[in-house]
Amino acid sequence: MKDEAGSDKRDRSSSLILHPSSLARWRNAILGTLLVIGGLSAAAITLLARQSDNYALAAIAAVLSLVSAALMLIFVVPPLARSARLEVRRFDLPMEVTSGGAIFILILVVVGFAAWNTGNNLLFMIFSLLASSLFVGGIAAKASLRDLIVSARFPDHIFAGEAAPVIVTLRNAKRVFPSFSILVEARGPNEVKNNKNGNRGPRFVKRPLAYFTYIPRRAAAEQRVEQLFQSRGHVLINGFELSTRFPFGFFRFRRRLRARDVDIVVYPMPVPIGDELHLLPTYAGRMASVRRGVGQDLFSLRDYQPQDDLRHIDWKATARSRNLTVREFTAEDERRITIVLDTRDMSDSDEKHFLPRFEAGVIQAASLLKHFVDERAEIRLMLGDDLGRYGSGLKHLHGCLRRLALVNPQPQNGEVKLSGSVNDPATANDDNVLGEDYAIVLTTAPLGSIPAKIWRASHVIHV
Repeated sequence: MKDEAGSDKRDRSSSLILHPSSLARWRNAILGTLLVIGGLSAAAITLLARQSDNYALAAIAAVLSLVSAALMLIFVVPPLARSARLEVRRFDLPMEVTSGGAIFILILVVVGFAAWNTGNNLLFMIFSLLASSLFVGGIAAKASLRDLIVSARFPDHIFAGEAAPVIVTLRNAKRVFPSFSILVEARGPNEVKNNKNGNRGPRFVKRPLAYFTYIPRRAAAEQRVEQLFQSRGHVLINGFELSTRFPFGFFRFRRRLRARDVDIVVYPMPVPIGDELHLLPTYAGRMASVRRGVGQDLFSLRDYQPQDDLRHIDWKATARSRNLTVREFTAEDERRITIVLDTRDMSDSDEKHFLPRFEAGVIQAASLLKHFVDERAEIRLMLGDDLGRYGSGLKHLHGCLRRLALVNPQPQNGEVKLSGSVNDPATANDDNVLGEDYAIVLTTAPLGSIPAKIWRASHVIHV
């Protein structure tokens, strides 16, 4: 009872602790509010002091108001500008102002104000020329993006961290005008809604594919580019985005195209396994089994039966017993190996390092699969309770790597155990991993938490 009460107190005290990102947001809001109130108060004191002819107080209040304005420019305006930029990116507008375009617009505003203030006809002509440049640039960019067709061909098997060749084709269906300076990007939904600071990210993720400087009219241009996917997982592409800065580079105009959904599964990259694991095939596949078969080691002698091969007759034993006797041989191990990846969520015990360790386990499982496929062994991949099938060859390897690419830690309630097929050697069905010839268990569990029966029947690797 005392332990339970103590845990309740700890829970209540921990609930009062704010996350560092929340403290930062509240700090900025409180600081901005105080600076605004201080600046307004100083401005009001300045006006009152001037009306009462108290010039010393007015000067001090004016300096304080200027200091408040400077502090607002330093501490308040930049976070607001970043938030505004993130919101604009989230809306994904079809036009983006470049840095050169911002300078051009500033010059346009200054020239327009000077022309209006002075009434100088030359300034009005310069203002008209600048404004017409913006209009002509927008028309030319829109015409360059019109009537374009995009297609992209991705390879069947893509590995994380390895450049994958992608063939991008851009066809210009316009009859008269060519297209210039076209950037092709792939678009897909963003699965991460919030970033670390709690701000909403963009609704779509863009991946640059290719850049075309010139596409003739009624013709197509093709590029073979290398795409690098940094991490394993699922990538969905449901559209393309064409953008251009043609002709002046003041704005980036965009045009979005819908496409047939393309599901890309990025496999984990296998790496060469350590020297200590090179000995594993000697234990799986080179030991005599207690089953009868067509091996080379003698199992027993028995009487001849009509379906027996005459080459297996033991003539010496036949002469001694005066009955036809045949030799039975042991069946060699089929080199069947089961690789088990422990998918239990252990983030409670090691929140900081659990995900990197889990990813390391996924890569090591992929490396073991690749190693045993090269050794021509029959392998099976088990992910938690998902028991796969035995197989060999590259097709089976790619199927296992696809499962590894999509695996995630599985939260479990109550007592955390390994899968029942691994944990219960008493089961006599075909799904009992411990009854197989060899099993390799990859786990992020702490040392000493694996049951002894699993240690005795398999090779356990802590990642």
